[in-house]
Amino acid sequence: MSTSAAKFSGSIPEKYDTYLGGFLFEHYAAHLAGKLALSPESRVLEIACGTGILTRQLLKALPAKGTLVATDLNQGMLDYARGKVGPDPRLEWKVADAMKLPFADASFDVVAIQFGVMFFPDKVAALKEAKRVLKPGGTLVFNVWGSLEDNLSAKIVHELGMRKFPADPPKFFLVPFGYYDVERITADLQAAGFTDVRTEEVAYEVTTPTARHAAIGLVEGCPMVVALQERGMTDPAPFTAEAEKLLAAAFGEAPLRTSVKAIWIGARS
Repeated sequence: MSTSAAKFSGSIPEKYDTYLGGFLFEHYAAHLAGKLALSPESRVLEIACGTGILTRQLLKALPAKGTLVATDLNQGMLDYARGKVGPDPRLEWKVADAMKLPFADASFDVVAIQFGVMFFPDKVAALKEAKRVLKPGGTLVFNVWGSLEDNLSAKIVHELGMRKFPADPPKFFLVPFGYYDVERITADLQAAGFTDVRTEEVAYEVTTPTARHAAIGLVEGCPMVVALQERGMTDPAPFTAEAEKLLAAAFGEAPLRTSVKAIWIGARS
């Protein structure tokens, strides 16, 4: 899973968590964890745990005798998450690539992924890996973003990048907001051997203290900033400031209010 779109390193983890965590991700983490019915000794694997936003919600839902292994491809994200979540005897952290999970067959009762599947370069292969480590009849749950049209704050930043670099536009946002077709997702899951596929659209009205918070998150708290640097923009501050003005004009300055949409997916191994 080593594509440039998945490079969450350097200052990105802290800005991601600070400026996007409560704005975009906390609602969906609570929703995803709330859909699980865990047995007393459930063994749960989290893939692409990021800064631990879903990890914290999974720990809340996990019984006292359950276990959770939280993994991420990026060491920086994992280090930040470990410090943010804190110690818990039920929790283990591990660097892992979703394309080649370092776990034995049939090791887990549940695999959970919060906004990570979109980044897998070969989604069917990664889903097959998830199925391999699940026990027969185990549960896979994950969520993906809807389209850019359904998530206009990200669309504004994406289109700003296209205007700034018309000959070679940064395409980062096409990855997290490009895997939303339910028929395709269902077909990929079935190709990976999953059954009982269920989906649910989940929309929220969200707020963040200021348009600047949103702009920093959407520019500097994700690999969009890497894409800008690759195009010679060593200082993202002017781009962030321009994004802030556009976001404020569209959704308000303080607080900023907008809507977001994602899709929840559940399936059986």
